[in-house]
Amino acid sequence: MNKLIIKFFKKFQGRKISSQDLKLALKKAMNLGASAEDFLLIINLVKDTKNRKYKLDKKYLVILTAAIIYVIVPIDAVSDLIPGVGWIDDATLIGYVARGYAEVLKDYKDFCNKKKELA
Repeated sequence: MNKLIIKFFKKFQGRKISSQDLKLALKKAMNLGASAEDFLLIINLVKDTKNRKYKLDKKYLVILTAAIIYVIVPIDAVSDLIPGVGWIDDATLIGYVARGYAEVLKDYKDFCNKKKELA
């Protein structure tokens, strides 16, 4: 699995993510089952970092952005065009990223909770 993840990051790490990509990612999130909540958190973290509302180390931003791009690109390890099966690799990757970067996501959740308390 790690070799596949490394190959994936190398393929997508140079691509920038646009606001349109983020909107598309939000639409696709519901196809990820149990990983949908983690994916939405990753999208919001990248969006807030891009809009300078949250500061994130560039290394993490690149990895999380690559994860979003992987999900929104219909042709990946298992094509999203294959009903039912096409989202398994996407959900697996998001689960793997969420576990691997749990501390980064926890820090962002804490940031969001503090922001809500101040509002």
